Amino acid sequence: MLNIETSSFSLSGDGENFDFLAYASLPENVHLLAIADGVGSAQHGGDAASLVIKTCTEFGIPQNIPELFAELDSKIKAAAGLAPDQWSTTLSACWITENTASVGHVGDTRIYHLRNKGIQTRTRDQTEVAKLVEEGVLSRERALRYPRRNVLLSSLNGKGNFDLFQCEFSVQDNDRLLLLSDGVYKQLTKQEIVALSLQNYRVEYFVKAIQNLVIERGLIDDASAICAELHYS
Repeated sequence: MLNIETSSFSLSGDGENFDFLAYASLPENVHLLAIADGVGSAQHGGDAASLVIKTCTEFGIPQNIPELFAELDSKIKAAAGLAPDQWSTTLSACWITENTASVGHVGDTRIYHLRNKGIQTRTRDQTEVAKLVEEGVLSRERALRYPRRNVLLSSLNGKGNFDLFQCEFSVQDNDRLLLLSDGVYKQLTKQEIVALSLQNYRVEYFVKAIQNLVIERGLIDDASAICAELHYS
């Protein structure tokens, strides 16, 4: 039997917070974690993020993740009406069932998988800077100073042109799954996240430590995190 302990926070960078989080316990002992970051340059980015999170939690267990994301995009299209260019959001969602986690992802929010001293990124940033690094045009050092770091190449915006990233991986007892918006992961390294995880045996203390470090370094954007620690009995 899978049991999950969760903890989260969401901080406004400047004004209205466009980040939305969700944890839901679904039938058949399936658990959903999700984070959506509404695109700040879109007037209704926060509305789009809220809509996809609400729909995910109401949808239940998806038999087909691409179909779910297509439905989410269609709902944004219907809600946008006469303002099709003003609704845009990222979405990273993870469904955990027994010893498997399944991910559907669009945009640049991230899912990290922590186990003991290790950490793996289970999503792929769909940004201009990430693409340039992947192609060898930019080094990782130069990417930190790249002026268009926030430019997304894919989002849910009601136009059907998103690029869905999917993966599936095994999980085990005491693993932690950490979902972060870019306002958090741009403020601390993966090595720092591992160190904080090892220092904090309770998931709520771990998440609080991340929050404190982000605040200490200064909010550069809306900053949100949700973490789940897995326990099997």
